Amino acid sequence: MSGIRVEPLEVRVNPAVPFPHRHDFWQIILIISGTGIHQIDFNPYKVRPRQIFIIKPGQVHRWKMNAGIKGTILEYGRSNQLIHSPDELTLPENEFQILKMLITIMQSEFTSRGPEADISLRSLLTSFLIQLERHTPKTGTEKSTTILESFKTLVEKNFMKEHRVEFYADKLGMTSKALTMQVTRALGKSPRAVIQDRFMMEARRYLAFSSMSISEIGYELGFEDANYFTRFFKSYEKMTPAAFRKKNSTA
Repeated sequence: MSGIRVEPLEVRVNPAVPFPHRHDFWQIILIISGTGIHQIDFNPYKVRPRQIFIIKPGQVHRWKMNAGIKGTILEYGRSNQLIHSPDELTLPENEFQILKMLITIMQSEFTSRGPEADISLRSLLTSFLIQLERHTPKTGTEKSTTILESFKTLVEKNFMKEHRVEFYADKLGMTSKALTMQVTRALGKSPRAVIQDRFMMEARRYLAFSSMSISEIGYELGFEDANYFTRFFKSYEKMTPAAFRKKNSTA
């Protein structure tokens, strides 16, 4: 309904895809009670009450929830973005209860599928995301600016083929120097570092979770020469792609 799904976590603790996988939609998980382990990309988190997991489109995740886990899963399409969204939050009781109330109403609407349920779900989702955004800690220097949001969107769309800061600056109608100043001031890292971080995360995902050869992965990520991809990866990760795959592979 409206591209929104709300279900109890309990019915999903033994998923049909029990291995690391990714979605092309947003997935938010509220933990009410219980314990377990939830890994998002390469970061493991201990599951605990009043915890919220935010899995972005394209992230690889897997979990192992223990018996007695209780919570709610919210899934929705790419159109509603969370600007400041860490993978995991643990909120104070009063703030968590606000989100719990909203998602409980959403689950009721989703289950009942009554008249005007689509409209209600979309409205409730907006309210839920606003509340979540308010409670999300901001880094000391990060500000929500149009340039920053546009840059991040461009990186997400083009990082596999375009590694040059000049490309992104040109798309934004500004000089590379101006883009570097704005991004560095807001994020504490340069545009080049942002592009490389996103590129490297995708390289790690392919190496750990796919059966593609290293040369195929390099080509997929915009490198015509597999040796150059290996050198680039090693300079960043301090190990070769083959060593990283051996250490982390689940494929």
